[in-house]
Amino acid sequence: MRKSIRVVVSIAAVAAAIAAFMPAATAGVIDKAAAASKSVPPGGTWLAWGGQTRFHLNPDELDRLGIRIASADGAASRTEGKSGVRYEVTAFRALDASGLEINHAGRVISGIGGGALRHSGGYVLAYQGGTVDLRNFSLRASPQTRIGLDVVDAAGTVWFTADHAHYGFEDNAPDVFSMRHMNLRLSAHFAAVLGHPELAGDPIGGLEFRAHSYEGDKSTLEEQGQCSAPWPDPPSSQGDVLLIYDNAASGWTGFDDSVYVKRCNGCTTTSSNGRVIVNQDSSLRNTGTTAVAWLTKFQGECSQLFPGCPYNSDQHPFLVWSTFRVDADGRIKQIGVSGVKHAFYTVNWNCGCAGGNIIWPTCEDTYSNYNNDSSSDLGPRSEIIPFTAQWGRCGSVYDSNCDGNEDSDGGARDLYQFRENVTESELETPIATGAHYYHEYWYIARDDNAIYNSMGWREVSFAKSGANWNVNLVGDTPNGADFHVGPVLDLWIDPNSPPANSANEELSTPLGRARIAVKATDIGGGQWRYEYAVQNFDYAHAQIDAAHPDEPNLKVDSNHGFGRFSVPVGAGATISGLRFDDTDTDTNNDWTVSTANNAVTWTGQANRSLDWGTMFHFEFVANVPPGNGTIQLVGVATQTEPELPYTLDILTPQASNDRIFGNGFD
Repeated sequence: MRKSIRVVVSIAAVAAAIAAFMPAATAGVIDKAAAASKSVPPGGTWLAWGGQTRFHLNPDELDRLGIRIASADGAASRTEGKSGVRYEVTAFRALDASGLEINHAGRVISGIGGGALRHSGGYVLAYQGGTVDLRNFSLRASPQTRIGLDVVDAAGTVWFTADHAHYGFEDNAPDVFSMRHMNLRLSAHFAAVLGHPELAGDPIGGLEFRAHSYEGDKSTLEEQGQCSAPWPDPPSSQGDVLLIYDNAASGWTGFDDSVYVKRCNGCTTTSSNGRVIVNQDSSLRNTGTTAVAWLTKFQGECSQLFPGCPYNSDQHPFLVWSTFRVDADGRIKQIGVSGVKHAFYTVNWNCGCAGGNIIWPTCEDTYSNYNNDSSSDLGPRSEIIPFTAQWGRCGSVYDSNCDGNEDSDGGARDLYQFRENVTESELETPIATGAHYYHEYWYIARDDNAIYNSMGWREVSFAKSGANWNVNLVGDTPNGADFHVGPVLDLWIDPNSPPANSANEELSTPLGRARIAVKATDIGGGQWRYEYAVQNFDYAHAQIDAAHPDEPNLKVDSNHGFGRFSVPVGAGATISGLRFDDTDTDTNNDWTVSTANNAVTWTGQANRSLDWGTMFHFEFVANVPPGNGTIQLVGVATQTEPELPYTLDILTPQASNDRIFGNGFD
C-alpha cells in the first residue's frame, strides 16, 4: 500500500532550507557541464528538503559480496534482513537544512538538478579489509542521467548509485515529492574497493526517499503533452502496450535495462539442484491511441476514479517472465517460470504528461529489477484470467477472506515464492555445453490488441563462481540491439519465414491464444524426428466462483490451460524416440504418452496442465516424412464445463498413401 509523510513546515524553515541549499548548489556539487549535457527542457525548479530516505538491502547480495551491516546509526526505523526471507529496510531522516533541486516543465518532472539531500545518521558497512562510513550521507543528482541519484558519504565519495525511479508528487500528499522503487547499485569506486571492479553497477537492493516540497497551484501548471485519450472500446478501439529496451543513453532511467540473478535457494559450491532466482528491469511504451489504466491494488474501481473508465476494478497490467534454453542439438525448453508482478504506477516519461495511474499514448514507464523482486507486488498466475487481463482479487494471496481490503501479509511470504526459479542442473554441463539461453518477459494489459509486441527477449549466459551464480547479456550493445520484441519461440522457428519442414502457427480461441511450432528433421534411414513446441500465451479455461462472478470481487477458482496434445501419424507409421519436456526437472509430473489410433497423444496429470505463459516440448521419431495434418489441443475441463477440443492444421507425419504425392511435395 502507498504510504506518505505529511509535515507542516514554517516559512522560516523553508527559507532556512533554501539558504542552506544555495551554497551547495553554487559550490558545484554536481558537474555543471554534465548537467547541461542532459538538455533539460525549459521550466522551473522545485526544492525538496527533509523527510526520510529508506534503504532496502538484499541480504543475499550482501552475503555474496561479503558485506556486513556494522551499525545503522540514527535510524528512524529498521527491519533487519534475513537471507531468503526479507530485505533489510532502514530509514534515515533527511535534514530540513538541505535541499535537492527538482527540475520541471509545467507539472512534468524533467530531471534532478543541483544541491544535495543531507541526512543525519547512516550505515556503517563492513567488508573484508575495511569499512564504509555512510553516517551523514547525502543524495545528489547522478551526472550521467536526468532521473538518477548518487549516494555519497560526508567527504563526497560515491558509494552507490540509484536508477529506474518512480517519482513525482504524491496524490494524497501534494506537499511530498518522492523517488521510489529505485535500484541501488554498487558504484565503480565501491566495486574497486571490494577488489571486484567488474561488479560496478551490481544491484544490491533498492532506494527511496520522500521529502517535503511544494508543487504550487496545479491550475497554473500545465502538462506539456497530449495527456488525454479515449478509453478502449473493443473492437472499435483497443490499447497497445509495447515492451521497449531502455538504456542509460536515453538519460532517463540511469542504467541499461538488464537481467539479474537475485539469489539462489540451496546453492553450494558442489550443488546442482539449487534454485537460481532470475529477474529483470522492464520498460514499456503506450503505442496505442487509447488510455491504459495503471491502478494500484485496492486503490478503488477504475470506473469510479476516472470518468468514462470501463472497468469496475483496480485495473492494472501484469508482468511475467521466463528463461528458455536451446540445446546444442536444437531442442527448445522453458526452464524457469515466474509468478505475476502486479503493476501499480506509471511515470509517463517522454510524453509531457505527469506520472500517475493512467499511461497516455506515447508515454513510457519502467520498473526496476528491485521492484520486480518486491514480495508485496508478487502473486501466482492462477489468480489471473490472462486473455481478458482480469485479476481474481477475491480470495487471492492479497485478500484471502474476500473482504475487499488488502491483507497485512499479502503477497509472497519469502524471497523465493512467486519468483522465477531455475534449477542449477539446467545451467550446468553437460546440458549447457553448446546451448544458448534466452530470457523472455512480457506485460499482460487489458484490451491490448497486439500481445506479441508486449513481450521481448534477450540472449543471456550463466556462470557459477563458488556458490554464487551470475548472468550476463550476450551480444550486449549500447543501443540495445540485443533486445528483440516477440517471443523466443519465434527465434526457434520464424513464423514469417520458416525453414523447410517447419512451421510456427497460432491457435486462436475465444479463451486465448497459443502457438505451435514444429520442426521435422531427416535423421537418415527413412527416419524423421518431429519436435513440437507448444506455448500457451494467454489461454485459460477458468472456473469462476458463482458467489463472486464479477469485478471488483471476482474470484477465480481455477484457470487451467491445455491437458492433452495429439499428433496424427498416418496409418502404418512406426513411432519411436518418444520425449516430453516441461518446465522443471521432476519426471514424476510428466505427461503420459500413447501411440494408439494412428496418433501420438500426450495427456497431462491432474494439476499439471499446460497453463498460460508456459511452453512444453513434445518429440518422437517416425518412419514417414512430413505432410499436412491436423493436431489437437484440448482445454482442461472445469467443475461445470467439459473439455474443450481445438484443432490446427500444421505439419505432421503422413504415410505415403495419405499424401497427394509420394515424393512429399504437396
